Amino acid sequence: MNVLAVLPPDRWMEINLLETFRQYYCDRLEIVTYPGGMGRLGSRSWRNERDDLNERLIALARSLKASRRLDLMFFVVYDDFLRVETAQQLRDLNVPMVNYHVDMAFQWYRVIRTAPYFDVLAVAQMANAEHLKPYCQNIHWMPMAANPDWYASRSGMELGALRDVCFVGSFNPYRRALLATCVDHGFKPTVYGRGWKHETPTPYQFEWDMYKVWHDLRYYGIPRLKAEGSDGLIGPIRKKVSRTHIFEELQGPDYCPPCSDEALPAIFRSSLVNLGFSDTGWHGETQVIASKQLQSRLRDFEVPMSGGFYLTQEAPDHAYYYKIGEEIETWNNPAELIDKLSFYSKNIAAALKIRDRGRKRALQSHTWQHRFDRLFERLRSMNRLP
Repeated sequence: MNVLAVLPPDRWMEINLLETFRQYYCDRLEIVTYPGGMGRLGSRSWRNERDDLNERLIALARSLKASRRLDLMFFVVYDDFLRVETAQQLRDLNVPMVNYHVDMAFQWYRVIRTAPYFDVLAVAQMANAEHLKPYCQNIHWMPMAANPDWYASRSGMELGALRDVCFVGSFNPYRRALLATCVDHGFKPTVYGRGWKHETPTPYQFEWDMYKVWHDLRYYGIPRLKAEGSDGLIGPIRKKVSRTHIFEELQGPDYCPPCSDEALPAIFRSSLVNLGFSDTGWHGETQVIASKQLQSRLRDFEVPMSGGFYLTQEAPDHAYYYKIGEEIETWNNPAELIDKLSFYSKNIAAALKIRDRGRKRALQSHTWQHRFDRLFERLRSMNRLP
């Protein structure tokens, strides 16, 4: 199969999506990467660059089609980059088109303008999927997964637990509050990620882009109002205003710099407990507020496949992927988090048993090959792939 992949230059996409294409499906893989543009719409130079890249994409796709080297176009893209006119012209080539949407909890609406031109809109979570139905009838649930050649093989030999509690992820107030609760109960988490110390840049800060505000209101205001009510418009503004709040560095955790993707499997395997937070929350005027937009994440598959014990905040999808309490462990509130941290810190054999079962389940059911096999079966049922 000859595939044209259009996606941002994110390392996890190279490790997981592109490597799976190369290994199992592609005779030829053509890759087009584009710079992230969601926060840069106010820049005229970026919009000009986006327009130029869209024209190049159309020219490349036409060339590949003319030489019979194009059987599928696979995208990971928002409307911020892919223009409607581009989607229309690509659709005219009559080559199957799939867009993979990986943030359904918070950014579900960012594909609605180009969605009608895709054969399938694959979604990593089913949250808000019903709101996309008016724009694309073929919504396909394609959960995240992990590449066993990267995570399972790189975990290597038994390392033993070097850290009691570990969290890998960037700063936000909700995570800070939960880690503070862990510290208050005598735990010393090891934390890898951006923004936890003042010398590391934080992704939490926000700058107003009035062009983007106008753009989002124009194209997404009414759809969000219909789907989410007034909170769909007011909530994001309140959250952005809250990002002016300055946080003192949390005392207690052992902070490490952001780790490389190459280091992740060994970190997960050598930690007795790997924490997961399925909510991101935000900071209100006086306190941290849960968003209640829980979603499964890439970590839900990376950690178990690497051979790490995973204790994560339970999201609706988790029970579809694992047997809770047997293959991963979950918590639903801070008190339950502390109770389970205390239990598994004292009952290491129980944690190791769940760890081993979780790794087996991830390898049996949650590789990217499993995900793409189902996607391609869906396309074949639509007579869009031979």
